[in-house]
Amino acid sequence: MMVSGVAAILLVGCLGGILAEVARWYELRTSPNLPAYAHSWFYWIATICMIVAGGLLALAYGTEPKSAILVANIGLSAPVIIKALAASAPVRPTAAFAPGLPRPSLLRFLAGK
Repeated sequence: MMVSGVAAILLVGCLGGILAEVARWYELRTSPNLPAYAHSWFYWIATICMIVAGGLLALAYGTEPKSAILVANIGLSAPVIIKALAASAPVRPTAAFAPGLPRPSLLRFLAGK
């Protein structure tokens, strides 16, 4: 099935985020006690924000027609993608601001240095 347009992609991306949360709770089905965070408003607000982030991330890939499975997968993997983006190395100052560092070049830029 193909989806396109802002609303459809946002909803299918959010559905992917919901599926991630359902999988987490499915793993807890045999636990005799609910986790302490299950009663925390902060947890549920963060969960809703991550579900919406999945939909928004799917939108960032564009609104042209694409597979619904692909869009849901983007929403499902949003926490991993966001975590990887947040963990990326900070930009180092250029040689103009930090004596002793090599001069900036296109080759160093493409290499991520």
